[in-house]
Amino acid sequence: MIAPATGMRYGERYVVDSVERAHHFPGFFLDGKYYLGPELQTAVGWLEGQQFFYDQLDPTGEPVFAGRVAGTIEDLTLILADGARLTLSPEPFRAQADLPAPVVQVRPAPAFTQRPSPLLVAAAALLVGGLLLAVNRLGSRKRPR
Repeated sequence: MIAPATGMRYGERYVVDSVERAHHFPGFFLDGKYYLGPELQTAVGWLEGQQFFYDQLDPTGEPVFAGRVAGTIEDLTLILADGARLTLSPEPFRAQADLPAPVVQVRPAPAFTQRPSPLLVAAAALLVGGLLLAVNRLGSRKRPR
């Protein structure tokens, strides 16, 4: 459950605004959990009341924040242990199912306006007629036994 004092609401994403000389938080909050990527596979941070626990390790394998507590959140402001104050901003998003389908332009097939040459049609007709005549003559011949 998200503590009302955090200022966050369920179903809304919040990003931490970056400022110079403060720890950078590249992900977002959603429903009391902190994610690094949009696929929502694994949360790397979470809220317990107003406390923000962030499971980030330094190169030696030790937690970056003592006890993994990065700070507290009050009225959409993350207050880090060192006193730095970082604003949380709502980040609008839409689920993949809500996104409009991509527009696909279908081009109509080109209309053929060119007609075959009359000579070509006459030649094809003569060829087909000649073949039919030849088949008829071959079929009517009697074969000697």
